[in-house]
Amino acid sequence: MKRDLKFFFDPRAIAVVGATAHADRGGNNLLRNLTLGYKGAIYPVNPKYDKIMDIKTYPTISAIDGIVDLALIFVPAEQTPGVLRECVAKGVKGVILENSGFAEVGPEGKALQDECITIAKNGKLRLWGPNCMGLIDAKNQYVFSFMTPSLWHGLLKSGGVSLIVQSGLLSAGFLFTIMSHNTLGLAKVCSIGNKCDITEIDILEFLLDDPDTKVIALYLESLSNGRRFFELAKSSNKPFVLLKGGKSAAGAMAAVSHTASLAGNYQILHGAIKQAGVLEANDFSEMMDIARVLEKGFAQKNNASRVGRVAILTYSGASGIVTTDYLEKFGLDLAALSPATIKRLERLSPDWMPIKNPVDYWPAMEKNGPIAALKEGLSALYADPNVDGVIINLFAGMGAWSFDLLELMGVIKDRKKPILTWLIGLKDTLEPARIRMEKAGWPVFNEIHRLVKIMSTILQQR
Repeated sequence: MKRDLKFFFDPRAIAVVGATAHADRGGNNLLRNLTLGYKGAIYPVNPKYDKIMDIKTYPTISAIDGIVDLALIFVPAEQTPGVLRECVAKGVKGVILENSGFAEVGPEGKALQDECITIAKNGKLRLWGPNCMGLIDAKNQYVFSFMTPSLWHGLLKSGGVSLIVQSGLLSAGFLFTIMSHNTLGLAKVCSIGNKCDITEIDILEFLLDDPDTKVIALYLESLSNGRRFFELAKSSNKPFVLLKGGKSAAGAMAAVSHTASLAGNYQILHGAIKQAGVLEANDFSEMMDIARVLEKGFAQKNNASRVGRVAILTYSGASGIVTTDYLEKFGLDLAALSPATIKRLERLSPDWMPIKNPVDYWPAMEKNGPIAALKEGLSALYADPNVDGVIINLFAGMGAWSFDLLELMGVIKDRKKPILTWLIGLKDTLEPARIRMEKAGWPVFNEIHRLVKIMSTILQQR
């Protein structure tokens, strides 16, 4: 049964248990992050202070003179059961345990975690974590996490990708990487750690109804309920991208000490993932790349029985050849261009230039100018019914190469087929061009092999 989790994502009031005036400590970061975005009531809890950051501070949860929907807890693990009992007595609905020292450290920690679960269950209190970095809502600028404020404030970009990450520092690392490189926009980031109560299933059910979430990317070391996960994935109109930790025997052992997870049999899981339509990533960057392409609205190819047919538009014969090599490696085919497309391209090119895929547009560019040749070439390839996806090789430079890349992409009026760009160029022109393309919804890559791998995944070949 799906349960309401609004008190986690949009609480009316939040208590910070373990708040402190000491800068750069987790309890201080939690409080400061709330003041930078959260609009509800904030109640610091620490018996050592009357005020922290000019905010009235309470000795205990029970002393707070107002309702509390959510408590963020950052105290030593052994103090947690007592705090949870106070939360139950106060009527708190949800707790995010951002402290460590529970099942991930061994039997004693497991016993402590079990005690916390019992208290919460008996008191109808929901637990998120422990051993996690909490929750972030980029659109509302809610940061219910102890991450350092200076690393996110002013940089958190709203978008359509939500992350569910069974890790703490990894979720922060994702955020810092994404924000500093203008890679993609985020909806929600959920670090769930040991997931002693709230699991990926609870959060998935919430995100599937979340209007801000278009794509869901997950790093998981175990599945709490495999059957329910695959039911949600198969019935969802939002793509799932999964990076599974603990695929190898050694990785599965490492998962036990990281988040107390039993990783399970990956070979069985892999087959189920494919049947459910979940797109699988092999590393963190690949997970982000798949998610950012899907966020831009490109349709997934659901017919996995037919090899994906790709057209390549390239300014260089060599880059076209290398791209073709990777198509074969990742299970894609060069598209056989239709007669109508060949005729369109022949009108662009000198008489001596044969038209074939990959399409080398350098002679057409010399004949017609770069932007005219590229626009007509891209338009023709995209319209070809024999083409499932298009790869463009471009150079961002000076002189004849200083045309507006967004003018080129303007010939595409829908997102029925993925269009991915390999972009190289001069240092001073490459990065601004990449950022403009990404912001306008056109995925850019600096490595051909990664681009082709993502194209293969989007076309659901592997």
